[in-house]
Amino acid sequence: MSFVANALSTLIALVFLLAGAQKVLLRDPVTANLLRLGVGSTMTRAIGALEIAGALGLAAGLWLKPLAIAAAAGLTLLLIGAVGFHLRARDFTHRRHRSHAVAPVVLAVVTGTTMALLLATS
Repeated sequence: MSFVANALSTLIALVFLLAGAQKVLLRDPVTANLLRLGVGSTMTRAIGALEIAGALGLAAGLWLKPLAIAAAAGLTLLLIGAVGFHLRARDFTHRRHRSHAVAPVVLAVVTGTTMALLLATS
């Protein structure tokens, strides 16, 4: 089970490193969607920095398990907040925005599962 936890940690770290970089650099496709949700550029950069920090924590957690557990927990909480923003915007009912709304749900499940696996193998 340790292999699965490490593999998921690595995969999630890559996803959030790339996603965080997009937000910190304020790339147009990302910022347009976040502006629609009511998230300004300062908060977008902060979210991106948290995603990068979580990714680095997961990567370093390959050697320090408690750090990986904390990073996975932080990313899961960040994603729960993202789901809240999508709920407030009613994205789950709008066909055009549904894929944007489902992504944080799926990622929250994956990061939460990774956190549980990391706890079980520590």
